[in-house]
Amino acid sequence: MNVCAITMVYRDYFALTQWVRHYSKQVGIENLFIVAHGHDPKVNDIASGANIWTIPRDNLERFDRRRNWMLNKFQSGLLKFYDWVIRTDTDELICVDPGQHGSLKQFLAAQTDHAVFATGLDLFENVDDTEMDAAKSVFDQRKSVVISGNYSKAWAVRDALPLMRHGVVIAQDGKQTHSYVFPTGVYLVHLKFSSMKELLAVNETRIALGRAELPGMPGFGWQKANSFANRFFEKAEKLEVQPWDEATKNAHNLILSDMKFSEKDGVIRSPGIPQIARTTLPDWFKDC
Repeated sequence: MNVCAITMVYRDYFALTQWVRHYSKQVGIENLFIVAHGHDPKVNDIASGANIWTIPRDNLERFDRRRNWMLNKFQSGLLKFYDWVIRTDTDELICVDPGQHGSLKQFLAAQTDHAVFATGLDLFENVDDTEMDAAKSVFDQRKSVVISGNYSKAWAVRDALPLMRHGVVIAQDGKQTHSYVFPTGVYLVHLKFSSMKELLAVNETRIALGRAELPGMPGFGWQKANSFANRFFEKAEKLEVQPWDEATKNAHNLILSDMKFSEKDGVIRSPGIPQIARTTLPDWFKDC
C-alpha cells in the first residue's frame, strides 16, 4: 500500500523539522510532498530527500481560499499514484495507538471509509518544562496536552474528497456520496503551543499577515496571536489533569455526539470545542 503526506510551509522551521522527522519515519521521506510558500533554501535543507514544490508569495489576497483550493487539487492528483494521502498543517503530527492499530500505515490499510478524522491534542509547554531542543523529537520533551475539538480534524483521504474547515466534503447536492470514520486511538498532535520560544517567532509572521488588510486574509486570531496564546496557557494551567484513558474516552464520545454537517457544501466536521480536558501523553508517543 502506498501512502504519502503533504503540507505547506512558510518559515516555520521548527515545525517543519518535526513534520519531516515524523512522517519520514511513518511513510518514507521519498513520499513527503512539501509546498514552500516562497523560495526558501532553508526548507530545502530541512526537507532534503522530500519532494519540494515552490509557489510564489507575491500576492497574498484571499490566501486561505486559494491555498485550500490548490492543496485539494494537489491531493486529488496524488491519489492517482497513492492509495492514501495524509494532509496536515506543518505543526500537526498524526499518531496512532500501537496497541489498537499497529503502525500508521497498518491503520490506513485496514480502513474501508473514504476519509479519516483524529482526536485533536494541543501539546503545550508546561511551567516545569525546559526550553525546547528543536533537534530532538517533541515527544521526548513534552507530555502535557489539552484535548481540542477545534483540532479534531479530517487528515487523510483515499478518494478525491476536498478537505475544508477542518472537515471533509462527503455530500453533494444534499446526498451523501462518501463515508468517514472517527476512530478511537488516533490523534492529531498540534505543536503550536509546545515551545513558547518558537511560538513567539511564528506569531510575528501571523500578526503581520493578520494586519495586512488584504481581502480574504486570516482574521482576528492572527491579528491578536500573542493574546490568544496567552489565553490558551492561562486556561490550560487551570485545568485539572485527568487520566489519559478517561480523558480521551470522554472527549471522543463528546465530539462524536455533536459532529457538524453543512447541507450547503456537504462538509462534515467536529464541534469547535477549544479545551475539552487536560491530560498527559502515555509513553508510547515517544515511539511515534
